[in-house]
Amino acid sequence: MKTTQRIARAKRRKRTSAYERRKRTAHHEAGHAVIGRVLALPCGEAVIRRDYVSLSEGCCITPEPYACVWEWERRGKVRDTNAVWHARIIAFMAGAEAEDICLGLRAAGDGDDRYQIELMLGELTPPDREKCEARLRSMTRMLVRRHRHLIERVARALLAKRALTTEEVNTLTGRSVADVKVNAPALLFMRAQSGDLVAKARLAALERPLVETIIKS
Repeated sequence: MKTTQRIARAKRRKRTSAYERRKRTAHHEAGHAVIGRVLALPCGEAVIRRDYVSLSEGCCITPEPYACVWEWERRGKVRDTNAVWHARIIAFMAGAEAEDICLGLRAAGDGDDRYQIELMLGELTPPDREKCEARLRSMTRMLVRRHRHLIERVARALLAKRALTTEEVNTLTGRSVADVKVNAPALLFMRAQSGDLVAKARLAALERPLVETIIKS
């Protein structure tokens, strides 16, 4: 085989390897992005560019737990403390599960995810770690299978663009933190009265159907 042919073949292998790595990363980050939104967490952008400082292939932004609680409360949703930890743990588990279910690959580069999951499991009360982790892992797999089409849609978009804004991912999935269900209207009213613009918009959206119902009757 000529030297030029060997070089060309090596370049093709390198390009193929790089593409497969990006494809794997895209599905991993899409898993985080989609399942986080399905659980109504306030998720941010998704990126599959290599970061040589943090040594990561990509990232998907999810705020820390108490920021998530605040975003829920300003939209009229109140849950016990464990609920946000459960939701975040599932969102972090979803990256590895998306690689497994969508591509048939076991996650090799989710060490930071596992580290964060361990930290969050330690925050749960009561601390029943082993049973809780197994139950949440099972729930994660169920959610990834159910929303596989959304994960693959976001992964394809990431492969094409390398980076998706919060609004772009929200549009692709049709999900966002705005989907939370109101279970504390009194809290929503108080936040709206205090000037919270998000609470005002949510309260107006709730009141509009009520006004329409009264007019029709």
